[in-house]
Amino acid sequence: MNPPPVTAAPELEPSPPARRLSTDLQELLAEANGRSLTLGQLEAILQGRGFALFILLLSLPFLSPIAIPGLSVPFGVVIMFIGVRIVMGRKPALPRFILGRKVSYVILEKMVNIGLKLCKKMEKVVRPRMHFLQRSPGMINLIGAGIASGGLLLCLPLPPLIPLSNTIPAASILLLTAGMVERDGLMVLLGYITNIAAWIYFTVMFLMIGGGIKHLLHYFGL
Repeated sequence: MNPPPVTAAPELEPSPPARRLSTDLQELLAEANGRSLTLGQLEAILQGRGFALFILLLSLPFLSPIAIPGLSVPFGVVIMFIGVRIVMGRKPALPRFILGRKVSYVILEKMVNIGLKLCKKMEKVVRPRMHFLQRSPGMINLIGAGIASGGLLLCLPLPPLIPLSNTIPAASILLLTAGMVERDGLMVLLGYITNIAAWIYFTVMFLMIGGGIKHLLHYFGL
């Protein structure tokens, strides 16, 4: 009896390249096509990436040297809410009154343009590494806590005169989210460090403001 003919092993198809954040942002702007979109519509458009890109998008306006007024409180609340859901191990879901809030195309375009400049720089250094900071048990929950913490700082109704009050927490959110999306543990670690730095900065600012108010009251004899 002749042995069965040996067949060549089928060639493995190359795995498709990972989508880049800049590509997703460009597609989002094309999908908007000049229209104002609600947060619910943005969430639906970005659902292929999950809530990670949604969080990243909402943190982008605060990384610009020129602030976009009126966004820190509502966007901070949304980011904090999603972060808390991640900590609890639940699928992020937003209440209807939040999903119905509109973002004008002008603001959306500014957000995406900021994101494109930033992402194209980040994509040169971000890569999968130090997976234990992203894949180990409980790590995603810990990342969610960092995101919620940054969102809490963003939604504090602070006067815009305080420098970097939005930039530092937004940077921590961006690093944590990018590390989660791109499976880059180093970015996650930098996100934690930036988050701690944000809390230290806010604590020092509050102590200085409190000391200044106390000094003024004492000066006027109150």
